[in-house]
Amino acid sequence: MPRADERGVALLLALLVLTLLTALILEFDAEARREYRAAATFRDDYKASMLTRAAVQATRAVLAQDLLREKMTGQKYDGPTDIWAMPIKNYAIGDGFLTAQIKDETGKVNLNDLASTSGGEQEQKKKVFRVKRLFELLKVNPNLVDALIDWIDQDEAPQPAGAESLYYQSLRPPYRAANSPLPGLGDLRLIKGFTPEIIERIEPYVTVYPLEGGAPMNLNTADPIVIQTLDPSITQSIATEIVQGRPYKTKVELDRVSSFQEIGRTLRNDYDIKSDYFSAHLAITINETTKTSFAVLKRDAGKGESTVEYLRIL
Repeated sequence: MPRADERGVALLLALLVLTLLTALILEFDAEARREYRAAATFRDDYKASMLTRAAVQATRAVLAQDLLREKMTGQKYDGPTDIWAMPIKNYAIGDGFLTAQIKDETGKVNLNDLASTSGGEQEQKKKVFRVKRLFELLKVNPNLVDALIDWIDQDEAPQPAGAESLYYQSLRPPYRAANSPLPGLGDLRLIKGFTPEIIERIEPYVTVYPLEGGAPMNLNTADPIVIQTLDPSITQSIATEIVQGRPYKTKVELDRVSSFQEIGRTLRNDYDIKSDYFSAHLAITINETTKTSFAVLKRDAGKGESTVEYLRIL
């Protein structure tokens, strides 16, 4: 018969084997769960990416529906009460939910206006003033506009506070000034003096669309700060009065704003009450995965169809 101490050793060995088996099973289970979660996350991420394309099409449909309503009512304006301006929250799309916000890009200051040479020297000075005025109102150094002009103009002659390729080639790594319109606001980070903090400060108020510049500002959607950039005589109180009267269904209605009447006569071609360019911040959520994206669309005022000018999926 086995002795008591031998039976004890055998029991300890059995317990050790059982413990090791339990640990292996738990580790296998944990690894299987991790792989399952990773596979599920990959699946949801892929689905969200695919549904982002569908979300862009939904945005195009909203803009088309808005224009159709305008045609039915005989009114042609874009304002804060339009269909496209209403936020979309948790709208079921495929296996996920869409959250979206469409904004009017022509209700902002177009930085690419600085690259436009149409209209002569006086017109160009007016465009430069507007961007510098915006920077001043936002408590940003207006001298940065010189560097911005140098980045997008076609010459290599620096502005007083600007920088051309000679400056950028001294950096590490070196690069050249684009000497062309900004394709997106992300390029601002390449320009002398434009820190992430400054870009974040000005981003809600500026655009690069249309890329060729020249679009009149939509006063139905512009922020009061942006409205004040139109002319030095537009004060905060005048801008506030314009905002309080929105939406304006015709330019005649806008011109009746008492404090704006005289100023409006000299700015007739610089403002409007409708738009062709819109941006959309989109978010698709599937289970615990959220995929965000940003799109810019140009709407054809005649057909109502929109073309995607830019799409970035984050």
